[in-house]
Amino acid sequence: MMLGRFSDTPRDYSTISPSALSLLLMKSSTSIAFAKQAATLLWKESVPQELAHALTAENERRRQRHFENRYRSLDRLLEQAGCRNVLEIASGLSFRGLELARTSSTHYVDTDLPALAALKAELVARLHPEPLLGTLRVEALDALDGQAFQRTVESMPDGPLSIANEGLLVYLDRHEKARLAANVRAALGKRGGRWLTADVYLKNPGGSAPTVGYGRSRAFIDAHRIEQNKFSDWAEAERFFQHAGFEVTSKLAHQHPSHIRESWALALRA
Repeated sequence: MMLGRFSDTPRDYSTISPSALSLLLMKSSTSIAFAKQAATLLWKESVPQELAHALTAENERRRQRHFENRYRSLDRLLEQAGCRNVLEIASGLSFRGLELARTSSTHYVDTDLPALAALKAELVARLHPEPLLGTLRVEALDALDGQAFQRTVESMPDGPLSIANEGLLVYLDRHEKARLAANVRAALGKRGGRWLTADVYLKNPGGSAPTVGYGRSRAFIDAHRIEQNKFSDWAEAERFFQHAGFEVTSKLAHQHPSHIRESWALALRA
């Protein structure tokens, strides 16, 4: 969801943070763990009214289904990988880590930029004050900062990692994607494991955006060049990851008429 400034030409990533709030609001009407409870903490009694208002916009219900499917696809990849060490980058207001640490012995490091990480840490403490079966750490991390990325990985227990993300790559241009991939490659080169991403998106025909509406949603997409940051086709996506040193080990296709997104598990190329 969010990244800090870490490029030759500074970008203001802070404007991305409202997307984390809107996604939480949409997820609050699903069975995704802790989404409804977290939304209630933030919006109190106004949650139903806020949600009803949000879903009146064109295509909003389709967006809701899209993002719920994306969330659950990353859950499936994590389950298939079976790693007990998980680093989620740019996690926004997802509480996947809390649920996994609550129900398993997973050591989960949940990261985003400082402001959002601080908000999430406060919410986690209120959502689940009891001891967890596993470990959950909510920490600030700029995923494009190679040294900070390495320090975070080194702070985790020994063993292979699952490095997970959703809703991130579409905010990064090709150069920024390559920097992120280099950080992930360095981490997995030392520890082993998989990069699990639910963000393999294709550009929509004619530049349209079927998963979003218009108005503020359209302006948000245009401001962050989301369509331009997507891959042109699946072959281009595979070339990008191969060039970055990865190979695809499994794919989960999103059931959508236009087939615009997949979730991929990636391993280092031999």
